[in-house]
Amino acid sequence: MIPQPNPAPDQNSPALPPLRHPRWLTVVLSLLLISMAGLTVLATITLRDHARELAEPSLSSDFLVSYQIATEVNLLIDTARAVRAHDNKATELVLRLEVLASLLDPAMDAPRAQALLLEELPQARELLSSLSDLIIPWYAQMQVAFTEQTDRGVAEDILGNAGTLRSLSDRLVSLIHLEQGSMRDLNRQRLHGGFYRLEWTIAGLITGSIVLAVWLLVLNYQSRQFGSRLAHANARLESAVAQRTQELAWLANTDPLTELKNRRAFMEVGEALIMQCRRYPHPLSALLIDIDHFKSINDRYGHHLGDEAIRQVADAMTAALRETDVTGRLGGEEFAVLMPHTDLAAALQAAERVRHAVAQLRIPTPSSTPITLTISIGVAGYEHGMSLDILVMHADLALYRAKHDGRDRIRTYGADIMTSYEAS
Repeated sequence: MIPQPNPAPDQNSPALPPLRHPRWLTVVLSLLLISMAGLTVLATITLRDHARELAEPSLSSDFLVSYQIATEVNLLIDTARAVRAHDNKATELVLRLEVLASLLDPAMDAPRAQALLLEELPQARELLSSLSDLIIPWYAQMQVAFTEQTDRGVAEDILGNAGTLRSLSDRLVSLIHLEQGSMRDLNRQRLHGGFYRLEWTIAGLITGSIVLAVWLLVLNYQSRQFGSRLAHANARLESAVAQRTQELAWLANTDPLTELKNRRAFMEVGEALIMQCRRYPHPLSALLIDIDHFKSINDRYGHHLGDEAIRQVADAMTAALRETDVTGRLGGEEFAVLMPHTDLAAALQAAERVRHAVAQLRIPTPSSTPITLTISIGVAGYEHGMSLDILVMHADLALYRAKHDGRDRIRTYGADIMTSYEAS
């Protein structure tokens, strides 16, 4: 490129002075830049180990243990009510007390999470001690004397202390939740903010810029590494919490022997169906089912085969009904079914299918003769304005009539009379 000649200066404009600045200003600016670079931040991360632990968190066992204790306390109270109502829940009452005792007593192989919780949170130790003072004696009493009188006595004690049990378990969950939140916030502050000690050194005036650049590169690299590991660990934590929450919800709503809905879950779904029937003119029918002469099976063959009989009846009942029908075990050998969009005629046909399916069961025994079963069924239909309790009561009255008339039959509740329905 050919250089262009500079234009001639305007003769009328004043001449511009050459662009210069004093030498001392250059020196001052240079020293200032070097000094600013030399203000070395010697970062002493006093809680580096805690930051690494935060980058790789594990599931908060303390919170899950406290939540499990609260869930078990509610199940224990429900079981005590069933025992008081003669629902043959004595075995389940012992099981609930044993689970709570194992969670509360370190000598019974309590989880390591409980030991940590006791060491770190004195208030939690006091709450667990108060719960242990109630649960352990009941469990010991049930172990020493397993009789009907003992069962009812322990059940009455549990119900008498139900408010205290719920209060202690709820306070434990709240305490662990608040403690975990405060510890998590503190660790985040330490991880992201850090605690730094600033030191000014003479050598930093010369080497500060190099040290600072290297330090920033190291911090940036570590931050990226910790951030990636933290995101991965948090994803695993959320997945574990979601899975554990789902498991606890299943335990809270399911009868463990039959995997049908337990009484509480059955009644909750039933209330929702009643609300739908009040809003829309849909029919709804209820079946109440009871195994005939079940006590004699337990007395003759033992509780193991008695439990097997309950399981097989539940499976046969489920297979004979629709997927939309709501089935539950109310307690002992008693089952209930809610059949939405089903009138009495269709409900009677479904009840007969269930009765026939149970009659085909053959349960092997140590002897050569298998156990055969029969059931009695009470059927009732929803009427406008009726509550769930009334609907279940009508089905229960029909069941009582079926038992009174000789068992192995179906009875339906009418508005004025009880009509009979027997299979051909």
